[in-house]
Amino acid sequence: MAKLLYFRKERPFTSQAFTITATNVTNWANIDQGSATSFMTITGDGGDDIDSDTEIVSVTVTAVGSNSNIGSNYSAVSAGTVTTLDMGDAVDITDNKLRIEPATGSGSGANIDTANGYTLAAGDIVTVNFSANHFGLEQASVYPADRFIGGSATNGTTTVLHFNALKGTDNDDTITVTHADGKFTALMAGINDLINANKDHKVQTVIDLVEDKYCAPSLGITGIVDAKVGGY
Repeated sequence: MAKLLYFRKERPFTSQAFTITATNVTNWANIDQGSATSFMTITGDGGDDIDSDTEIVSVTVTAVGSNSNIGSNYSAVSAGTVTTLDMGDAVDITDNKLRIEPATGSGSGANIDTANGYTLAAGDIVTVNFSANHFGLEQASVYPADRFIGGSATNGTTTVLHFNALKGTDNDDTITVTHADGKFTALMAGINDLINANKDHKVQTVIDLVEDKYCAPSLGITGIVDAKVGGY
């Protein structure tokens, strides 16, 4: 069995909120509402995009006023009413864009959910709620050590780690690490030690921001960002 290198991100944000504008509503009236609310970009710690709804605990809408254009599974709303949306049917994330199915509107029938959808109004506040301990599909990565190519220092506080893509394409998968100034050499030495260490267990922790474990001490790591080739 190959030795494996383990990376785990942290999702410390409590929430991200978006206020719906009149322009948003006007634009949605003229497009397929399957992508109507995709202006909401979800971003994690260190600027890392969140591309899976498994990393989200809940999504709520705080109504600006009365709204009858909501799914039949929700209670009636008036100004200030907070509605928790159905994560299974009404909420989706694609390419770090949050999408909410409307209950009514000009979208095609396939993109309207009369039971769990929510047609947003100007002034509504959409809140995406996270938990630091919530483990989603994109929070951790594991690479065989023999796929590690090396690292390059973008600047004093940023290092890009390169791996032969797990898909076997010509392009690399990369993990960008933000760390204390001047820690490139220490980070690379720590990874080298893990790869060459003679240990019984096969999974070696390079960076675990949740458990505060690293391949070397005093690296001052504050974030990691994955950039895998398309199609995983």
